[in-house]
Amino acid sequence: MRIAVASDDGARVAQHTGRCAGFVVYEVLDRAAQRLEYRRNRFTAHARGECAGEGGAAPGHAHHSHAALVEALSDCCVLVTRGLGPRLVADLAARGVDAYVCPVESVDEAATLFARGALPRAGGCGCRHHGV
Repeated sequence: MRIAVASDDGARVAQHTGRCAGFVVYEVLDRAAQRLEYRRNRFTAHARGECAGEGGAAPGHAHHSHAALVEALSDCCVLVTRGLGPRLVADLAARGVDAYVCPVESVDEAATLFARGALPRAGGCGCRHHGV
């Protein structure tokens, strides 16, 4: 099973999925996670600069599609992050990708915790940026 961990630098788990610089992809097998690659984020609306004050909304709060993000992670069945909004949780779930939130900063530790079944599934908004 492949999982993606949102990260700005390949070392720490990102606070905000849509604004992260990339995703560390792991292969999880037998309760262990092996790092495969780091994918630069060139596909979220935030990464493409499409969220700055659209339609009179506060910067970063315009409604946008998550289709490119979901497609870019289509070979992964899990996304691990420190923060994401409920629309992204729902869009991922519609494509069979489960979202998990983690309390740790290290991407390797987050992947290991997921592999051991020790991370909570995101039920709604896990992001302070979105009002939680």
